[in-house]
Amino acid sequence: MQRRSWFRVLAVAAPAALIAAAAIAVFVARASVRSDSGPRTEARVADLANDAGSVRPPANPVSLRPQTFSGVITDDHCGARHDMRSNLSTSECTQACLRRGANYILVNGDKSYRLEGRADELAAFSGPRVTLTGSLTGNRINVSSIAWE
Repeated sequence: MQRRSWFRVLAVAAPAALIAAAAIAVFVARASVRSDSGPRTEARVADLANDAGSVRPPANPVSLRPQTFSGVITDDHCGARHDMRSNLSTSECTQACLRRGANYILVNGDKSYRLEGRADELAAFSGPRVTLTGSLTGNRINVSSIAWE
């Protein structure tokens, strides 16, 4: 009679237990999907409608209202510091970076916001300080108007 070590028993039993657990998980998952996809009664339809109506409001609803921001319109490649050795103005450097795939941003001190909308006006107002109005969502401002400061 050959003696088996506990390591060999474990090496054989562990994969078998994992396979059995996976099979049970698949069986339970299929059963729960089948029970959820049964015929829809009026009560079930009402429950689904209540679930659909429970969508959470935006995390910061105040941000959807227009706000006023001030700063410098530039690009997210150079930010507030353009390369002075390029012999380009701030506006020209911003336009060159945009042609290479950069995005408009508004910089005010250490804060910056990505700008969306009104691309023609953003190009005309890039460089000097401006005041713009728009709705803030996350770190993006959807611009509705721009004026010189």
